[in-house]
Amino acid sequence: IYLVFVSKQWYQRRVRGLHRLVSLNKLYLGFNKIIVIENLEKCTSLKELHVECQKLPIGEKMLFDPRTLMCLAQSLLVLNISSNRVDSIKDLSCLRQLTQLTCKDNNLTSMRELSKVFSMLPALWKLELEGNPVCSKPKFRDRVIVMTTNLAIMDGKEITDTSRKFLQNWRNMKDVRKKNSEKDLLPPIKKGDPGDNNVNSPYVSPYPASLSTPSFTQPGVHFNDAAIRPIGSRGSNPRLLTSSTSVLKLENNRNGSVAHQIM
Repeated sequence: IYLVFVSKQWYQRRVRGLHRLVSLNKLYLGFNKIIVIENLEKCTSLKELHVECQKLPIGEKMLFDPRTLMCLAQSLLVLNISSNRVDSIKDLSCLRQLTQLTCKDNNLTSMRELSKVFSMLPALWKLELEGNPVCSKPKFRDRVIVMTTNLAIMDGKEITDTSRKFLQNWRNMKDVRKKNSEKDLLPPIKKGDPGDNNVNSPYVSPYPASLSTPSFTQPGVHFNDAAIRPIGSRGSNPRLLTSSTSVLKLENNRNGSVAHQIM
């Protein structure tokens, strides 16, 4: 048997009675009530599967039995799942021989998922995605073309080799600019920089080793060698309080300069 056409026969949610058709090549099950694509494990020669426009209950979406997909992975070439509220095609990544995928008027939203799935379908050359929310994303068509390797027709429009090469070069330039911008955000620390933790760094502190680096300056503190003289010297006689941990503040009053200990 090379062709089975069971359309508008109102299958009740499940595919049944096809397990003996081991030589089946094409199967048309559109406009039924199928929710889950299953029970096709024996149809290992199936090349085309058309299950578009199922009459699904409100809130339901088409699902795929992983066992069925794995059994069809080596034979299935054409798949039509349009208008079935499909919101994910990640399960289709096992269909490595797939050449044509029609998935119009569904609920696909993720560009990341499309990129991952299409990278697993090297033989894909015809793709229909019109009517999905993901199609409204910026540069959608260009991005999908770059995701694939052999895509020749997308949404009914031909993809030329020239346009593919142009988009591929554009993508490569964009990746290079992104990498360069990331490098500019974190410039490398030069050898000798004070932030360099290398113990062999040639950076030398401007302060002598015997002195500590000044860390705080008190407002109003002035050290004037001409105004401060030792006790007993001629001229004004400031009372100088000496201490290794003291800070002096000089205030001028009518009687002359007086030194006060403030720390």
